[in-house]
Amino acid sequence: MREGVRLAARLLESDAYKDVADYRIHPANDILANDDALDLWIRQTVGTARHVSGTCKMGPDTDPMAVIDQYCRVRGVEKLWVADASVMPRIPRSGGAHATVIMIGERVVDWIAAG
Repeated sequence: MREGVRLAARLLESDAYKDVADYRIHPANDILANDDALDLWIRQTVGTARHVSGTCKMGPDTDPMAVIDQYCRVRGVEKLWVADASVMPRIPRSGGAHATVIMIGERVVDWIAAG
């Protein structure tokens, strides 16, 4: 988790996000630099949620808000794909998201394997 938070902070500061986010609010730089402080921040901040979706917009290169392409590849980051409910614009009304998320994962694995 610690390295994931640090990677996310670095990504947010990359050129790919310069027009998306003005600045990072949390965690502060002093927390990111200290393992014990970051561990405490993670324990106090991280939680779970059900059926989160729509957080990774899919779209063409011309859409500045699209973070993934039609193959679920993250724009601006090589060899990184998103294969979960975050690529779905909304959760299906009947039956929940489980089967759809499994299908998304299986399809993305096919694209990755095909190169």
